Amino acid sequence: MKKVLLGSTALIAAAVIGVPAMAQSAAPGKQPQPLRLGLGGYFQAYGVYASQPDGVGEYGNGRREFDIKREAEVWFTGSVKLDNGLTVGAQIELEAEVCADQIDESYLYFEGGWGKLVLGSENSAGYLLSVGPPSVDGNFDGLDPNYRIINGLGGSGNLASEAWLVNLSGDAEKITYFSPKFAGFQVGVSWAPDTKEEGPNTGGFTNGKGGSFGGMSSSRQSGSSAGAWEDVVAVGVNYTNRFGPVSFAISGSYERGELSGCGALACPANLDDRQTWGAYAKVGFAGFELGGGYWEDDNGLKGSNKSSAYGGGLTYGVGPFVVGASYLNAEREQVGKDDKMQRVLVGGRYTYGPGMDLRASVQWYGLDSQKKAGDGDSWAFVLGTTVSF
Repeated sequence: MKKVLLGSTALIAAAVIGVPAMAQSAAPGKQPQPLRLGLGGYFQAYGVYASQPDGVGEYGNGRREFDIKREAEVWFTGSVKLDNGLTVGAQIELEAEVCADQIDESYLYFEGGWGKLVLGSENSAGYLLSVGPPSVDGNFDGLDPNYRIINGLGGSGNLASEAWLVNLSGDAEKITYFSPKFAGFQVGVSWAPDTKEEGPNTGGFTNGKGGSFGGMSSSRQSGSSAGAWEDVVAVGVNYTNRFGPVSFAISGSYERGELSGCGALACPANLDDRQTWGAYAKVGFAGFELGGGYWEDDNGLKGSNKSSAYGGGLTYGVGPFVVGASYLNAEREQVGKDDKMQRVLVGGRYTYGPGMDLRASVQWYGLDSQKKAGDGDSWAFVLGTTVSF
């Protein structure tokens, strides 16, 4: 099945990439309009007060109670429609802060009546077609939150997740095809050679200019006892429609990667191919939105090592105001006692200008772990603003 998907995607890519030249020669004497990029992006800033267990050995020990959280990106984006109807576009997202990966997502796309083809560093079809839960602030309780404010949730990779969706391939280089929408349905499929973004080639010569200048990428993860996954295939499908005053959306996603190995080190015996899936739905009526979802991830491990989560959200909007609440229950199987997390968020937002929101929320986290450093209840109080441009 994977070979069929890869072959079909490659044929579409070859056909589409050849179309721009055909389009330019289709109108003799007329110069085609070049692709020009404009600016976009966002800036987010929050003040956060968090009360965490702070005894000796507890995850809040030695942590500040108040902090300022921010996230910003500048986007270079644009598209042009050629004479034959083909749209060619590009988007490059620059992190507006110093970080290890200065460029976030960067991709080229081709779109027409046949669908859309995306080439480059972008999330998978399963991720992009998933229906997000109703949320007053998706930066904290959306499909893939921007912020993690509770220390007991991060670090080891063995804890229950606060996200609504597993993003196996992330922003790795990939090819993605989206079908046209038909009667409310849309399907997408992605393929990524591995789960790394373009960067220095760790399997051979390393060049400061990145992997594109360092030869072919290594087929094994070097110098690590952790596994790596390759040939990652993701499939997503969603259905959106309106029935009079009622809006309805449902989606499903599946993503699978083959274990590629651990480089010079022997892989632990419990490592395996990795797969994850999720299903989500929401309905809207008269300003209300109600929805929820469920996902599972085997974490690429044999035996009882599965992660899963379920939950839901409810919002009500009138004019520039939206209020709501969400609940998430996540679990990670462990030897002995499973690791569990519950999150309740209640809040609201006010739109004070185009693309400008004032947001506030109260958040409760209940962590239940066999380790003291991952156990206990926490509260957070958040006030901030988001500006899109």
